[in-house]
This record gives sequence, C-alpha cells and structure tokens, in this order.
Amino acid sequence: MTTEIEFELPAIQYELMGYPGLKQGESLTVTLDAGVLLPDPAADGWFAVRKEPFPPLFKRVGPALYVFAGQIEQAELNNEAGEESAVLLVDCGLPLRVTCAPGEDGRLPYGTWETRSFTGFGRLHGLIEDDFATGIGKTIDVTIWGFQRLVLTPGDPVIGEWHTMDVLPPAPYRYDRVLIQARRHRDILHRLPL
Repeated sequence: MTTEIEFELPAIQYELMGYPGLKQGESLTVTLDAGVLLPDPAADGWFAVRKEPFPPLFKRVGPALYVFAGQIEQAELNNEAGEESAVLLVDCGLPLRVTCAPGEDGRLPYGTWETRSFTGFGRLHGLIEDDFATGIGKTIDVTIWGFQRLVLTPGDPVIGEWHTMDVLPPAPYRYDRVLIQARRHRDILHRLPL
C-alpha cells in the first residue's frame, strides 16, 4: 500500500477552504484527482484501457506527477453534443478519480467502463472541497509532512524558485503552485477493550 503521497493543492481549493493555514502534522481528508486525461500518449496527461488486468501501480515520477494503473471501480459516462467523456474511480492501491476526454473522433476508447483495466499518467491534485459535480470519488485521510511552494507571483524577487515549508500561511496564493507531501493513514479497525 502506498503511504507517501505528493499532490498539488490548487489555489481555488485553498480559497474554498477559507485559507485556514495548514501545518505539518495536521490531518486532511482529500479526494485524489488526476484531472483531465486524453487517450493520446503525446498529451501531458494520458490514459489507456484494456480488458486484461494491469497490476496496481501508483508511482511518483516527478513533482506531483504519477504513473498509475488499476481496475476501474466506478464510471460515469457522458455524451454531450456527440462528445463522449467519463469520470472514473480507479483502484491503484488507493482510490484515484480521473476525467477521461475523448479522442479526435469525439469517442472514448473501447472499454472505458467498470471492471476494465486502466493506466495513465498525470498531475495529482488533492481536492478538499468537492463541488459534487459527479458522484464518482472516494476520500482518503492523510497527515501533512510538508509543503513545497513554487513562487510564480509576477514581480516577486524569488520568482521561479521552490521553497520548502512546514506551514502554509492563511493567505491566498493566486499564481504560485503548492505541493503537499503527506502520508496516508493506515486503515485499521480499532477494538475497544472489553
């Protein structure tokens, strides 16, 4: 089971949380989301499906970037104006929500539904405040271990630099990128003494 996770906390998520200020050691309940993926391996975020199983995989390959594989557990398929799309919950050893965009023909690859196997590559986001636009998703509990902040604010004297922090201040970050390093809580059933 994967215990160490790094995900981006989008600025809009922090705003929806009310800029609470976060610190090392705090717990969060998050939905891990890989965003919109395309059925094209040349895309920044891509996916593929097949009938034969992929072994579960959730491997960090860069800052909040992961390659993942597993079984599709839930699927919400959509068709708007001839364009197919899907929101999936994939079991990669932990629950991962992905949004699948169609190919150039407006269709999803054959097999984009429950019980099929899924693999992909993309940037991981942690969603704390969900808009419930879809019923697909599953939360996990994590403990914050630290933060990485890429300063991108125009005019900032340290623009383009990464900074390690133990605390995320209770203030907006419109341009910057914030990554949270966290550890997943173990799923343990507690027994009360008799």
